[in-house]
Amino acid sequence: MATKIHPYGGTYAMTIPAHVRKILDIDEDTELEIDIQDGGFFVKPVKEHQTFDDDFLKFLKETDEKYGETMRNLVDR
Repeated sequence: MATKIHPYGGTYAMTIPAHVRKILDIDEDTELEIDIQDGGFFVKPVKEHQTFDDDFLKFLKETDEKYGETMRNLVDR
């Protein structure tokens, strides 16, 4: 897909066609992440980090249930 950039104040804005916004499920409030690679850039919506956080918290809880007493004993020494 090709699109143009347009002057916007002291910066530039890139237009995102409606069909692309619909596919990506984004709107004007969606934060976008820009990655620069090989002389180009890739734009993608920022996903909620909560999923990662929930997985990590679950891992910590399971680890504490399994090894918590042992770890506390090591810390107490």
